[in-house]
Order: sequence, then structure tokens, then C-alpha cells
Amino acid sequence: MKRTLWMLATAMLMVACEKAYVDTYTVEAPYVHDFMPKQGEPGAEITVIGENLQRVDSVFIGGGAASIRYRVSDTKLIIRAETTSRSGKVKVRNMVGTSESTSSFNLTYLTPIVEHYPDTGTVKQEVVLEGSNLHVVERVLIGSVDAVIVAQRKDELVFRVPLMDVTDKQTLRLVYFDGQQEQQIGPDGATFIVEKEKPVIKSCPESLTKYTPITLTGERLLLIEQVMLDDEPLLIKMQSDEEMILDMPTNYFGGEKTGTLKALYYEGTKTLLIKQPFRIISDPNEPRYYTHKNVLLSAREQFGGTEESFFDAETGMVISSCSAAEYMLDIDFLLYDQEGYVQLYGPHNAANTVKNFKCDKKSIDPQDGSWQPFFLTETCFRVLKPENAAENAIIEAYKAGTIVSLDAAFFEGVTEPSSKAPRVYRSSTDAGYSNSHFSLDAYSYGWVRNFSTGKNGIIHVTAMPKDAVSRRIPELMFDIIWEK
Repeated sequence: MKRTLWMLATAMLMVACEKAYVDTYTVEAPYVHDFMPKQGEPGAEITVIGENLQRVDSVFIGGGAASIRYRVSDTKLIIRAETTSRSGKVKVRNMVGTSESTSSFNLTYLTPIVEHYPDTGTVKQEVVLEGSNLHVVERVLIGSVDAVIVAQRKDELVFRVPLMDVTDKQTLRLVYFDGQQEQQIGPDGATFIVEKEKPVIKSCPESLTKYTPITLTGERLLLIEQVMLDDEPLLIKMQSDEEMILDMPTNYFGGEKTGTLKALYYEGTKTLLIKQPFRIISDPNEPRYYTHKNVLLSAREQFGGTEESFFDAETGMVISSCSAAEYMLDIDFLLYDQEGYVQLYGPHNAANTVKNFKCDKKSIDPQDGSWQPFFLTETCFRVLKPENAAENAIIEAYKAGTIVSLDAAFFEGVTEPSSKAPRVYRSSTDAGYSNSHFSLDAYSYGWVRNFSTGKNGIIHVTAMPKDAVSRRIPELMFDIIWEK
């Protein structure tokens, strides 16, 4: 969910200037000196000799796409001619510029040959063609519909039969390029029948209860793409051709519901009735949040930490520096070491902090813009104060375990979180403490809100397990509940 939300983000990031104590690099435009061999067929590997080739991100032969096989060094690049390539000059490109060879690559165009053409195929079935020069085939057409090419080599091509709402025979054509234009081969006339099998349900229970998944049995169940109770999708936990395990809809809190259980297949165009009536039973008072206990974040290794400093509040996953780039769109906040306290950071306020974390002794943020999506996540904190009646009501509900939902109504009367990087002190009497920060004694509860995803949480800081290293404190332990 978070990754999808950030694919839609359009915010502009403003980062304050600060001297970076990390190695930097400058990307320069590539340059092609030569390449070898000078001719070959699709699939041929070509060695490109030049300059600044390590960061080349796309290559072309004769204006058609080729692929990168190996980035050997800054002066050597191995590429491969593809069916999309054409005879012509070799061009390489990176984020700064492009370069083109002076000589041309002569692509050998081949004609595919098929030993035997099938005359039938079932939707989603993988059909195997055998012959020669099949690696040059660019498309497989059944009628006017493209079939997905699953695997391809010189002597074999595998394609998947597409969904087609037809009953009559269709043409089967293989498309390739002969050096001048696209050509097609295949059997004469319409000879291919697209068969559409149906899934069959043999057994299904009468109801589904929270925490007790049910099993359906039948035939061709892999055709099923979704199972619905009226308009509510159920969770498919396991699926084979003969068996399917279903669980309660994700984040369903609606109590008991009775309706029609049905399966959708063939890209949702076909419906199979499974059971009517069918019931799902759930407790409407079940907590609508995730609970994570004894979470330990540990800041930079040079000050006694382990660099497991990043936190995904939805899954409860603690993420290390070396994995942070992979999970950057899942991270809600992180921990940073400081003199006399630790500090929690929302990603949008951490541009000058993240660069100081390391993986294999190198900064995890290469300062090339690749971390920009991370810095768009806006997470803020508010320390909840027992002396404020509305805030104390939240604290007491948390302690009593009576919270059902962390929606807007639950936080009514409390100002939204606005602190981007609150400190956490051992005691509210420590030097430097102010009422906008956490402490392990009087002010240990807080409201956390990820404004980017709209999710809320309540954090309870509980311990700083390690003493200061070089006066900096590296660890924090806490409990947290997070909105589903």
C-alpha cells in the first residue's frame, strides 16, 4: 500500500544545505571508441570499448533496443543484440548524455521455422513450438491478440494462450523482422481453437470465522483470480489446481455477514457461484491496529549501535542500513544517536541524517537523488501529556487496552502531531529537556502520524538499553500500536 501511494506522490523536496562527510562522484557522458564483433544474429554478445561505460543505463543497435549483459568496467561493456535490434550503429546512453559508434553492426536476419503448428490451446495454457531460428520471433498472434512469450531460444518457443471471447477458429501467426519489414509465418487460414475450461468446486464449508481459514476443493482452481462474498474480496492464502485456502477479508471488522460466495476468473469476465448463502463471522470490536512490543532501534555502529535504525510500523519490521534502500517506501521513522538523548526522525526531515548511516563503510545515500522518494514520507510526533485531559484520556485508554480504532474520532480534541524530530531523554529532569520531547518517565507516550499514508499510531518509549558511547546514546526500546 505504501509503495503504491508513493508512486503517486508529486511533492517537491527542499533539503537544507549541510556539508556532507561522504565520498561523492560525478557522472560523465559515455563515449564509444569501438565494438566487436561487427556482425551477428539476435542473441550475439558484443563488447563495447570506450569511456564512462559503468553507468550506462540503455543501449541500442541500429536504433532498436539492445540489452546490457555485463558492466565489466568503466572502459568495457558487454551488450546483446535482441530481436528489436537492427543493423546500424551502436549507441550507449546514461543520465548525462549519449555516444554513438562510427562503424555499424551488421545484424544477420534469420527466418524462423516451425516443425509443427498446434491446432488447439486452453486459455492460460503454455504451448511449446519446436523448430529453428525461433529466437528471432518478436510476437505471437492468435487472431489479432498477442500471446505472451514465456520462454524463447533457437530451437524452442513457449507462449501462453490469451483469454479470447471467441468460439470460431483463429489464425496463428509468428511475427519477425527480415531486415526490411515485419513478416509473418504460420499455418494457412484459421486453424487454432481457443478452449476455455471452467473451474469446478466440489466442496465448500458453510461459513468462515476469523482465525479459522477454510478449504475449497475442486478442479482447475488455478483459473480463479478472486473470491468474493458479494462485493467483499476474501483473502486467498494458498491455491493449487485441486485446493484453495480462504481467509477473512483483509482488515474486515464488519461483524457477521451473509451473502453469495462467488469466484471470478478469466480476468474477471466470468463468474462461478460457489455457495449461497455463505457467512463470514468477525468481532466488530476487534482492535483495528497492529501491536508491536519491545521494538529495539539501534543507531550508528560507530557509537555502539548496529545500524538497525529504520522502522516499518505496519509490519513491525526493524530495517538495517544495508536494507533501507530496498524498503525505503515502507519506513515510517528512524532513530539517530545524540549526546545525552536519542532522536526519532520522520523521513521528510532526515535528509541530513540518513547520509551518515553506512553499509559496508559507505554512506547508504549516494546523494544522487535515488533517495528522494524516501524524503517525501511525512511522519510527525506529538508527546501526550498527562496534565492535558484529552491527551491523558488517550494514554489511559492505551494502558487499559480499550482502544478499538485509531481513526480521527479517537484523537478528537488533540492537536495533530507536528514535531518532525523529537528527542527522547532518560528523564524529564535532564538538561536540555523541553515539553515537546519524550522522556522515559513522565512523558513516555506519544501520538505518531504518517501524513503521507494517513495512518496513526501510539508509541510508548520504555528503555535505552545501552549506555552512551563517546557521549552518544545509540539505542531505544518502545511499544507501538499502528492503525490497520
